Amino acid sequence: MTLKQIVQTLCLCLITSVSGCGYPKVSPTTYELSKALYSACNRQHTEQLVKVDALIEMHLENETIPEREAGWLQKISAQAHAGEWASAAKQTRELLKDQVR
Repeated sequence: MTLKQIVQTLCLCLITSVSGCGYPKVSPTTYELSKALYSACNRQHTEQLVKVDALIEMHLENETIPEREAGWLQKISAQAHAGEWASAAKQTRELLKDQVR
């Protein structure tokens, strides 16, 4: 994990903990990607995580998900790649949970 990714992850954690509001509503595509990301993190499945990363990148390039939402998913994925599987799964679960509030 690069220093930039660490800072971004810390900022995301700070923002969500300080605001108390969690994640705002996301696009249906981001929601589906979040479910796939949660599955990869929960199972600690690196190969699945790499596939999810590719899907996030593809949707970002095709502009089918907003850059802001892709950034959240990429930050969570970076945590998992750094071996912080439980934390990444927790963040993804929070994102998913916040969609049904």
